[in-house]
Amino acid sequence: MYEEEYLLDGLVHLLNGWLGFRYTELFLRRKHANRKTGLLLWVMIYAAGQILHGRFMESYPLYDRFTHVVPYLILLSLLQQLFFEGNLPRQAFVLASFIAGWEILRFTVSPLAHAILGLWGPFWGWLPEHLAAKGIMDIGALTEAMAALNRAAVFSVLAVCRGIQLCVFYFYLKLIGKHSAPLDEEWKAQEIWYLLTPCITVLAIDLTMRLMAYSVDNSALMIIYDRVPETLVLLPMVSLLLLGMVVSSVVLFRGIVRFKDEERKRLLLENRVADVYQQIKDLQDIYGDMRGLRHDLRAHIASITSYVRNHQAGENKELESYLGGMERTIARLDFADRTGNPMTDVILHQIRQQSKRKNIAFSADFHYPEKAAFDVYDVSIILNNALINAVEASEKTHGEKRIELRSYEKGSLFFIEVENNFDGRLVWEKDAELPATTKQEKRVHGIGLDNIRRCARKYRGDVEIQVTEEQLRKVFHLTVMLYRKEDEMLPSVE
Repeated sequence: MYEEEYLLDGLVHLLNGWLGFRYTELFLRRKHANRKTGLLLWVMIYAAGQILHGRFMESYPLYDRFTHVVPYLILLSLLQQLFFEGNLPRQAFVLASFIAGWEILRFTVSPLAHAILGLWGPFWGWLPEHLAAKGIMDIGALTEAMAALNRAAVFSVLAVCRGIQLCVFYFYLKLIGKHSAPLDEEWKAQEIWYLLTPCITVLAIDLTMRLMAYSVDNSALMIIYDRVPETLVLLPMVSLLLLGMVVSSVVLFRGIVRFKDEERKRLLLENRVADVYQQIKDLQDIYGDMRGLRHDLRAHIASITSYVRNHQAGENKELESYLGGMERTIARLDFADRTGNPMTDVILHQIRQQSKRKNIAFSADFHYPEKAAFDVYDVSIILNNALINAVEASEKTHGEKRIELRSYEKGSLFFIEVENNFDGRLVWEKDAELPATTKQEKRVHGIGLDNIRRCARKYRGDVEIQVTEEQLRKVFHLTVMLYRKEDEMLPSVE
């Protein structure tokens, strides 16, 4: 190899090390806070290890035929242990996908290099004869110039091919990273094997193709491209298809996981909706009984109070005080919110009691729309989920804690707005329309906003989320829009 080829290999190793670090941090958590220092050390160790690896392969050509991936595997495993936290399933996938992708790409660019250099060979043989025959240059100068020209041509071809290899490898890693699972998501055993199997398959095919592509004859490698020219097209095609298989498996795996999550959320939603329906029915019955009880008790207390005042005026102050206490107790049974519907009255009463216990200021200006074709259960689900989320968010804040509920109508549109203080943390996943939950068990939490949006879209509405800052405090604004059509009665969520 010429000196410039060693320099090219060194540059490729540096870039490949940078890609390796960027790719690994998509799946594993860094041990050290200083990312730049970690990246620099990773790249330098990786490049040094690869250069030593290459020099050893030059001394032992047979080493390159099969076991060359073992030091590569050891080097990346060591770097993972030094710079990232341990997570065996994710580490195994990163190693397998990274090594398999880089190695199989050699069969994408090596046929291209072989084809170009094959065209250059006859031209390089013709050019000296032509120049010598014309007498343009003497033999010594011509030989020296052609040697330099040949080195430049070989270096240019290798540089272009390595550049193509790095570019394709970059997009391969980027696609996998784009569709990979979040860092806090655990992989199950069957999921690990599903992801590892394509990578191991690609690596096995690469090793098989490497053994088939080279043969030993008097210590010289005879490339199969000269014997079977069709491989110049087939091998790049096969290698790219294998890379596509790995990427497709990751995309499909992520799609399956999301489908399972959506199915799990749908089942939870159906169960919760059924529970809410039953609770609201029970509360409605209790509310009706309470109204009747309040009315009867007030009438009895009024009669007893009138009797005491008329027949025992001034004689029994203790009895009058006791009857006054009973009146005040019954007054507490009155709901502070009269929304126009008993179900929404009960929900606001519950939230008001929870807020009072947690020292959260709660204000409500909510009125159930009259003559609107909304199922009261759907409105109850929206209110219940929105206000419970608001209570949980406000409870985590320091200082002032408040929740404001409003409703209003504009033409055929009915709006529900909820504002509350929160700690300022919102997690948005890629291509997500709603923020993700910050709770640990993400597969069973975080369906409240999904419930609200599902009910809103049933009435051709939607949900809007805004975050503002008021007096150095973060405020979460949730707006739910429903389209009401008075002559149309829509079914409830089942």
